[in-house]
Amino acid sequence: MSDMTRDTRPAAPPRRRVLAMGAAMLATSAAAWWGRPQRPDDAQPLALDQIVPTRFGRWVVDQRSEAFVQAPETLGRVYGIYDRVLERHYLDERGERVMLSMAYGGEQSEALQVHRPEVCYASSGFRVGPVSRVTLPVAGRQLPARQLHAIAPGRSEPVTYWVVLGDEVLADDGQMRWRRVSAGLRGELLDGLLVRVSSLHRDAGNGYRVHATFAADLAAALAPQWQPRILGRA
Repeated sequence: MSDMTRDTRPAAPPRRRVLAMGAAMLATSAAAWWGRPQRPDDAQPLALDQIVPTRFGRWVVDQRSEAFVQAPETLGRVYGIYDRVLERHYLDERGERVMLSMAYGGEQSEALQVHRPEVCYASSGFRVGPVSRVTLPVAGRQLPARQLHAIAPGRSEPVTYWVVLGDEVLADDGQMRWRRVSAGLRGELLDGLLVRVSSLHRDAGNGYRVHATFAADLAAALAPQWQPRILGRA
């Protein structure tokens, strides 16, 4: 019997194979990086408090009301989904009051959805009437919007709102899903904005008329470079 023992360790792969495997791994990593959705070059984060004037048309911010912008770096992620929220109360010379709320999210993925007011109001105990689709003539465009009447004991609040994904106003959830999918296929990462205008009116029709005037005045006061982000493309 021979005193020699057989070496059962696996043979080292040839150097050429090791180099090929390394190159493949690097290529895969690079492809994954390049394949990640990227934000369009012109899609700057929205500094809502700087974009939206405190005085425009016949409207001025009520200094007695709370006016603020919440940001994740100071107060944590707003409502768990949004990056920034602007809330202001505006008054006109006749004492008409309008509440403006803008909620901005930098990444509108499946995990970061725009919260519809009809859902939020209902979850807060309001009775929410049917949601109607309307168009608002603002800044030379027809802005697709939704209107609803939220009612709670002692409070009647008509609401008008619209949703912008990237630079497109979307009228329904189906359009939003398709917009996200098509953008993802192009490798784009879209941000989203929900703009809500509401007031306290017993007659919802009167409230909606005030909202339309307010939206038109706001649109006219926005700087041209911000109109597509707040109102969608013309």
